[in-house]
Amino acid sequence: MAIDGEPPTASETPPSFEASVRGFFADASGDEFDRRAAALSTGDPAVWQEIPFPIELGLELAAACNLKCVMCPVPTTSRPAQLMDPDLARSVIDELAGERGFVLLPQGFGETMLHPRWAELVGHAVARGVRPIVMLTNATLLGEANLERLLALEADILVVSIDGVTPETYARIRVGGRLEKVEANVMRLLEARGTRRRPKLVLRIIRMQDTADQIDAFFERWRPLLAPEDEIHINEYNDWTGKVDDLSVGGVRPEPPARAPCRMLWRNLSVHADGKVSACCLDSEDELVIGDLTRGDTLAGIWRGERLAYLRRIHLEGRFEELPICARCTSWY
Repeated sequence: MAIDGEPPTASETPPSFEASVRGFFADASGDEFDRRAAALSTGDPAVWQEIPFPIELGLELAAACNLKCVMCPVPTTSRPAQLMDPDLARSVIDELAGERGFVLLPQGFGETMLHPRWAELVGHAVARGVRPIVMLTNATLLGEANLERLLALEADILVVSIDGVTPETYARIRVGGRLEKVEANVMRLLEARGTRRRPKLVLRIIRMQDTADQIDAFFERWRPLLAPEDEIHINEYNDWTGKVDDLSVGGVRPEPPARAPCRMLWRNLSVHADGKVSACCLDSEDELVIGDLTRGDTLAGIWRGERLAYLRRIHLEGRFEELPICARCTSWY
């Protein structure tokens, strides 16, 4: 974090996800969030087992994207491109309204703003008191109309990924996008937001071969334009369980010699656009599906169900080879 008003440098560590979102919780829900986060911070899986509901819930409104980014599994996924049925989205949100202590992320493997009713559906979550809401976007569709919708919704946090400070670098990485357009959209957002608290803006850049030498310039470009509460994050490269080429600096992080159970199975549920529910937000190919909301399952039932319990047992017993996606993964934690 910044000290004495000085802008942070690229070498500084941004706040954790938990710290970044904590201020947007109501008191009781925030206390429950803290309990779950504290449980996950321990190394004791027996403590994780007591977590009553995930700390984050992904709702994939659009399983489609308007870009073909080189570090993303979406361009080559076998899953069909589709938009979530609005009735399904509302039913998920209605169930979530009875829960607390979690963050709603209305996205998955795609660009949320491709859904023509994205603002209506996120607005339904706001109306039902589902908070905090953290939206992710490539900002290519953040024109005037979507900007007005976003500000009217008062989504808590908006995460915008901008990989590069030159048009050439950005175009090589985020194929189909234009840096000039994205930067103009972000500038318009900052101006229109003014001194309002929402949405807090988090700008991200992925450290990879094409961007490693531009990260300092990225901070120099954006930090003076942001509010003190806004953040800049450097994301380390992720090969999405081997689904994309290794474009990292020095190679994707190798697996430690003594692997432990992955906390993701006690942290996350991801609802895909077709209603299937995965245990992991890295599951781009439906390899860890543990339920289907179109067939009568509920999120609470899935969280307490045998299919998720089975995956957890495999991890607790160290049988990772039985789950190919987990055996390939280098991003477990």
